[in-house]
Amino acid sequence: GRPEDVVFKMDWKTAHSNIALISSRKARVKARSEDFDFYVFSMSYQPEFCYRHRSHNYEGCEHPRDAWRDSPTIHGLWPQYSNGTWPASCSDELFDETVLYGLGVERFEHLWPNVEKSWGEPGFENFWEHEWTKHGTCSGLEQEKYFKTALDHVPNPPTIVRENYGGHVPKSDLIAAYGGLHMAIIVCESKNFLSEIRICLSKNADASAGERIECPESLLVEENCGDEITIPKFYSDDSVWA
Repeated sequence: GRPEDVVFKMDWKTAHSNIALISSRKARVKARSEDFDFYVFSMSYQPEFCYRHRSHNYEGCEHPRDAWRDSPTIHGLWPQYSNGTWPASCSDELFDETVLYGLGVERFEHLWPNVEKSWGEPGFENFWEHEWTKHGTCSGLEQEKYFKTALDHVPNPPTIVRENYGGHVPKSDLIAAYGGLHMAIIVCESKNFLSEIRICLSKNADASAGERIECPESLLVEENCGDEITIPKFYSDDSVWA
């Protein structure tokens, strides 16, 4: 078991909001679209998310895909300023869920899942709607290009997560596997359990995302893990975390 056995009851929007409150980042609301310096590409490790929300019995947590065990999945593509702040909710353009179907349901299920809802279930689009409304509207990109850009920039997953599923790894090894110092930010729950991995992407002239770059110091402060990191299992796999 874990030292803290508290079940946090929050949806994706609340969870993301709480992460922002805990970190040192300060949002700037209603900034001009495309007015940012680079992108943060954030990936969530679903077994940890599911553990924190295990009382909800989410469909994706009860019956997870193998790919979600092997590596983190997309949380979001976030325009970012170099000083540690970021623009948010830059326009009133409504989310168009047909974009999800146009880019392929399977791609989203595999790379950018909403584990809370089954596809087509009422409210299943809320996760992506939130990402578009808060972050995508500040990218200056059309919706289809914004979501396609995120899907196309998923890094080839290193084997370290899959090989240590349910085990422990040195933080230095995990950072090295994702590109090395300043190339990846590891975020943990309780300073121990892998929660998110964030990388930084350059901003092209047309505001699309470019190559991986070193993350600035203003973002590196979000790293909060100890020297040894636990790669949690889905609680539905066995009773390890019961």
